[in-house]
Amino acid sequence: MLLFCFPICQSSRINDACLSIVHSLMCHRQGGENEGFAKRAIESLVKKLKEKKDELDSLITAITTNGVHPSKCVTIQRTLDGRLQVHH
Repeated sequence: MLLFCFPICQSSRINDACLSIVHSLMCHRQGGENEGFAKRAIESLVKKLKEKKDELDSLITAITTNGVHPSKCVTIQRTLDGRLQVHH
């Protein structure tokens, strides 16, 4: 299981950890989506989950093990119209 710790009082370390996670998850992307869009989508997910360390860990485990290792559900808040928004 992968575990990432985020010190609450040091925002630059949080940003560094988030960038590291995004870079790691980019290595596991599949399909033909635009690399820039994929990066923004992953950044958005990591940003939404950075305060939910257990769920972020579950997302990382699910992606990096290609679903081989069981992980818990990951909940992500959606917009009022039900879409998950990624800015272009």
